[in-house]
Amino acid sequence: MTSALRSVVYQFNARIMSRVSPQLLRFSTTPSSRGLEEFFEEFKLRGEDKIRVGRAWKKDELRLKSNSDLHKLWYVLLKERNMLLTMEEAYNDEYAAMPNPERIDKVEESMENLEDIVKERNRAYYQLEVGITGERDRFIRRDGLGRLVNYKPLEHAMPAYANKSYRKLLKFRYSCSMNSHVEDFLSRYQEKINNRERHKELEQMRMAARIVRRFPDVDLEALQEKFPMVDPARLMRWKKIRGHNLAHQDV
Repeated sequence: MTSALRSVVYQFNARIMSRVSPQLLRFSTTPSSRGLEEFFEEFKLRGEDKIRVGRAWKKDELRLKSNSDLHKLWYVLLKERNMLLTMEEAYNDEYAAMPNPERIDKVEESMENLEDIVKERNRAYYQLEVGITGERDRFIRRDGLGRLVNYKPLEHAMPAYANKSYRKLLKFRYSCSMNSHVEDFLSRYQEKINNRERHKELEQMRMAARIVRRFPDVDLEALQEKFPMVDPARLMRWKKIRGHNLAHQDV
């Protein structure tokens, strides 16, 4: 390209850019969309038995990022999660094992940490500006059966004293006389919950006892982390694991 032609092209580009508004000059977009292909893994990764991935984002790392970066990262994680869930269904349809299925857990953990950081910043902003957390208030109240449930107030266009249908709904949903029938129901309901918890605890005790019988020198801390409802001292005194093995018998 000669110097004369280069100068003509430069002048043409300068004339075009002078007609573009400053807002459009600062406008940026993401890479062009590839359609439904973005719901699937890259072609080079398909068929691999193992895919190298990193760890989840930690809260300390997310605290160093700006709100704009967190906003962009959220959509990157959301897109990654949609892709992984699509691939999980595809592998299930083919009755094949998905490589590194823990990627879904890492992405969800990252999204939960990111959401916690955003809530921290919102609480700090509102507490600094107006002295409140800015979150919706939550109350514990009894429903129609006398059970304690969570209640979140909602904002309505019509005030409560003029909204007859909503007051009627609250009356039948959250009003309770706490008579003898309700008290009898609550006692039976609590007994059912206790039996369910006791059954769950005994089930974990049996599974932990099976592991101790097979591996007498098992680490009790790791065992308790696996079965949080199991008491190691009670487990080692349980008759189901007693025998000729004397390991951990002094617990």
